[in-house]
Amino acid sequence: MRREKGFTLIELLVVIAIIGLLSSIVLVSLNSARAKARDARRIADFRNINSAMELYFDNYGRYPPSPNLCCSGGDGGTHNQNFESVMSALVSEGLLSSIPKAPSAGNPYMLYDYGGGNPIGEIFVTYLEGIDSTTVGPYGSCRPFGANWCSNTSPSTAYCICHPY
Repeated sequence: MRREKGFTLIELLVVIAIIGLLSSIVLVSLNSARAKARDARRIADFRNINSAMELYFDNYGRYPPSPNLCCSGGDGGTHNQNFESVMSALVSEGLLSSIPKAPSAGNPYMLYDYGGGNPIGEIFVTYLEGIDSTTVGPYGSCRPFGANWCSNTSPSTAYCICHPY
């Protein structure tokens, strides 16, 4: 009896299933690594923003003004416009090379400005992807009221930098 050399259909299907399973495991781990990389970029951007804001304060004795107050009776969606305006001021002063752009549209960079008479001041906010939403702010938050995003006592994925007046 002569037997043909080769693989049976069952053997080929098993090999394809194993390859599919391994590739899905690799893709899941890559997505996690990408989220952490985007978070690292957000944190680096915010550190650069913080440095530029402090340099601006050293030069002028105040932080750059934002065009709209928000969060005192409803922000009306002005927090993204405020961010762009303040970043433009920092770029025009030569303190930043360009306006930082969030690495993903789902977690934009925002600025909440509570106004000159309010001790809260300005809060820069973004949300991190690579941490669990039950984590209590491992990044040292600054918002002066408790149990909310950017608070040291409440679980959140928010990452914040504050500049009180």
